[in-house]
Amino acid sequence: MEEEYEILENSVKDFNAKFIENDSMKLENEKIGGEFVAKLAAQGFFSLAGAEGASTGRDVKALSIVLENLAKAAPAVALRTLLANAFTMAVTDQGIQNEVANGEKSGTVTFSDLLVGKDQNGSLKIEGGNLKGSKKFVLGSDSDFIVTLADSGEMVLIKSGFSSGKGHKKLGFRSIGFSEISVDTADFTILEKNGRDALQKMYDDLSIPVAAISLGMAQGVSQKAVEYAKVRTAFGHYLKDFQPLAFELTSQIAEMEVLKRYFQDLLTSTPGRKEALFLKQLTLTLGKDISRTSLQIHGGYGYLEDFGIEKFYRDSMALSVLFHDEEKDMERLSGLVFESRAGFV
Repeated sequence: MEEEYEILENSVKDFNAKFIENDSMKLENEKIGGEFVAKLAAQGFFSLAGAEGASTGRDVKALSIVLENLAKAAPAVALRTLLANAFTMAVTDQGIQNEVANGEKSGTVTFSDLLVGKDQNGSLKIEGGNLKGSKKFVLGSDSDFIVTLADSGEMVLIKSGFSSGKGHKKLGFRSIGFSEISVDTADFTILEKNGRDALQKMYDDLSIPVAAISLGMAQGVSQKAVEYAKVRTAFGHYLKDFQPLAFELTSQIAEMEVLKRYFQDLLTSTPGRKEALFLKQLTLTLGKDISRTSLQIHGGYGYLEDFGIEKFYRDSMALSVLFHDEEKDMERLSGLVFESRAGFV
């Protein structure tokens, strides 16, 4: 890893130690406050994936390193950082981009438009210069700005004139708003005429950053499991001494280490869509598997918030739902593997 990225990784670790580790439970369960957001922004974490050609520049490698390390301590903080960067990828208005990058305002993108059927995700119509309707399943619905799709296909930036409704129940990332929004505004901008294709490209571009969050969670939860198995006893032996437990966790950690090496190799190259989807698919699956194993190792204690295990289990499941349609992604990946449409029967 180049020196500048080693410095960045160390700065995230220092940030975790100073501002996250002692408040991780609060950051997972309560809305992430403005003071903490300002600390994230001051580190430059919200301005790593700005729109191409914009003044903030774009560094997906740096973003992925930040997300991986934040997710080891607080997955919700990593996801909040991802949403801010996804927003700045979509928006070219430098003033708005700077407001979000500086932590003064917040922004999100409705990737649910790709993951939920059109008839299930609400309706937004452009009529007489106004944007009216509603959108369901908005992750980051408590944001100041929202990038979403209109029914006619445009990607639009909603600057004001929307409100969030009753929050949807979700398994993980409880500190991030997730609800329907109601919209009636003339204060919007059309970003792309062919919005669905633009949103799909952004979704693909975030495959490695999403994988970074999952990989970071896997490292965070497996470390807790190893430490616990070394000190907890049952029937006169440490948990680590029991073959089924030790072998299962060890094999998952081995898989994690291989994926981390693959992840690092991709960051030093220019990965194609196939390689990025491979990584996302495998890390999301690993994140769920290793957090489940870690929960089982802790037994009943694993369900207590004080042990910090259950959040990884919840968040690994939620990340897979919010940023991964397994059937669609696997169909697209199969098409890349077979070099023609595949896996649709």
